[in-house]
Amino acid sequence: MRRPIRLNRSFCKKIWPGAPRGCPDPRRLLDAGISDREANEILITMKIQGVFKTTWSDRFPETTRLLANRSIASPPVILDVGASDGCTSLSVMQAMPFSRYYVTDRHIEAHACTTRKGIFFCDDEAVPFMFANRFFVIYNEPHETSRAQSDIVGNLFAGFDMAKCREVRKVPLMNRALLPRLDDSVRLQRYDIFQPWPHEQADLVIAANILNRDYFADAKLVDALRNLRGALKDHGTLAVIENRPAEQSNTFRLEHGRFIVEDQIGPGSDIQALVTGLS
Repeated sequence: MRRPIRLNRSFCKKIWPGAPRGCPDPRRLLDAGISDREANEILITMKIQGVFKTTWSDRFPETTRLLANRSIASPPVILDVGASDGCTSLSVMQAMPFSRYYVTDRHIEAHACTTRKGIFFCDDEAVPFMFANRFFVIYNEPHETSRAQSDIVGNLFAGFDMAKCREVRKVPLMNRALLPRLDDSVRLQRYDIFQPWPHEQADLVIAANILNRDYFADAKLVDALRNLRGALKDHGTLAVIENRPAEQSNTFRLEHGRFIVEDQIGPGSDIQALVTGLS
């Protein structure tokens, strides 16, 4: 993101009617009458603590078909990590049977904090990642812009204190079509891949566009892979998927603590060697 300070699309529409300019207004997520389509459009533009929420339905169709066509004795427990807003998880659910599906992401909800300046959006640790008023949408990314903008961004977010906000409301950051599906077989969990998985072990772990060298150094990726290995049953499958821009992936079978390549789509995952070399 090279421009953390963006014009608010709601403001742009008043100046350039009909022109798709500016950043979608995240304050609209607080409107009970917002359509599912508009809410989802806002969600996929978000960047939270360095990671984009960007995704879309059926994002990795070849890997989904590969997983759906496997011969399995019984419907698997599936753990989908870094699932963003969950719309791709819905595509996987439609394509294959499962006994339980965990849709997980580090950021499944935000806190919208109203101040006299505008609304700050914060994560569960009360760290603000975005600000919006009627003119601008500003991301807390001061190091990704010019010196002048960096000073503006830094000063804006440095002065934030959740305790001084006029109102704090929770905002779901998941696709609106997912929420009605939640029950005992489809569970939404906040999960950080750099922590051990705290629930039942899975037969299949899906990691799409999250084990990414653009986001994390190799040492951090190894930490995450160890946690995902701990989340898998022995003989379970790990699917590592990337869209760059074409789909590329590997599936790995866990055998006595080591990952073995099962299948490959395109050139395979960029981190294949990290996975198979995991000690």
